[in-house]
Amino acid sequence: MLPELLPVVLVHGGLYEDMTPGEFWGETGVLAALAATNTPFIAPQRPRKPQSWAEERRWLSESIDEAGFDRVALVGASNGCSAAARVAIDEPHRVARLMLAWPATANDQVLDGLARIIITDEIGEAAADALLRGDTLRGVADAELSALSSPVVVYPSLPENHAHQRHTVMGILAAQPNAFLVGGSPEPPDKQFPEYLDAFITMVTEFARIEHDD
Repeated sequence: MLPELLPVVLVHGGLYEDMTPGEFWGETGVLAALAATNTPFIAPQRPRKPQSWAEERRWLSESIDEAGFDRVALVGASNGCSAAARVAIDEPHRVARLMLAWPATANDQVLDGLARIIITDEIGEAAADALLRGDTLRGVADAELSALSSPVVVYPSLPENHAHQRHTVMGILAAQPNAFLVGGSPEPPDKQFPEYLDAFITMVTEFARIEHDD
């Protein structure tokens, strides 16, 4: 008998980049491999030029509704972690479990400086400030992470890099004491990711498996 699985929602990375689910999840083999496990899932396109993380949260909620899903296993990737976390915080009834994969580093002077120039040029300084504001994750206060009741899994970038620093992973674990660390790999656009594809898919399907207390 096949295991019963929660629907998985894959939230790709990027912030004011021309990133798509097809590039992040499709071309890297994730979508085909996950489909082969008979796991119900969606991988919707994030807003390309959001004004706020609240806008991202509304988009993600609408995507879950349009798919006809009730409670989901939500997988945020890189800057998609902020969108995923906002849904888990603001609409906890939707999220049975939250995975923060390759969480993007916030409050880095170089990273934020470059992002601020790009975002300000597109939508203005106030919106740039709102999108870059946060504690460990952009758009999220550590106190909000701490209050999350859904299980939280942290899947780090291996090796760490400037955009995905190890201290960000440790900050999430410190802010959410019930979170736990699992596996790790380069994020999907990296040319080394295919070596980790099978392990990542196994991790996601185990993450989505329905237990008796779900």
